[in-house]
Amino acid sequence: MNQGLLENYKGKLLISHPGLPKSHPFYETVIYITQDRFNNEATIGVILNVATEHTVQKICNEQGILFSDGRPTIYKGGPVNQRSLIMLHSDEWHSSNTSDAGLSYAISSDPFMFEKLSSGDEPVQYRIFAGLTAWTPGQLSLEINKQGPYANSLPWLITDPTDEIIFGSEGTEQYSNALELCSRQTFDQYF
Repeated sequence: MNQGLLENYKGKLLISHPGLPKSHPFYETVIYITQDRFNNEATIGVILNVATEHTVQKICNEQGILFSDGRPTIYKGGPVNQRSLIMLHSDEWHSSNTSDAGLSYAISSDPFMFEKLSSGDEPVQYRIFAGLTAWTPGQLSLEINKQGPYANSLPWLITDPTDEIIFGSEGTEQYSNALELCSRQTFDQYF
């Protein structure tokens, strides 16, 4: 692959290689890429399948916002900026700081989104994350293509997401479903 012609991964799923050891920080993770602008900016995504012990209700109540639904879990989006809260959601919904995240998804990251959620104004589908995952410009392409310092590492698996993979499961089940989707999409390319 010509390094001058880097692929844009925005809107793609990254799935950690099944051969990664349990000690690896990205062991059995599924990441959705929300931003990728080739050579000039970082690539950013959120880990979809690692839940935290926190709920949206707890965060809202700490901010003085009455939120009675304790179900929505907050997920660990990644090791970068872990105190920031980001919502990945279907793109029919907007808050004061919403931007395109590829395909039919958007991201929001502002306190007003919690006020909207607490009043019942919520997207059709959403997940909230603490932190994000980021790569320096061009780094993800090198990792995927096993180039440069990543020549001997296990590559990321990459595939197109579905709503079911992003919002319909979590944890190990989400990882297994993503691997199956990746296998099916790869197989379908040849037949």
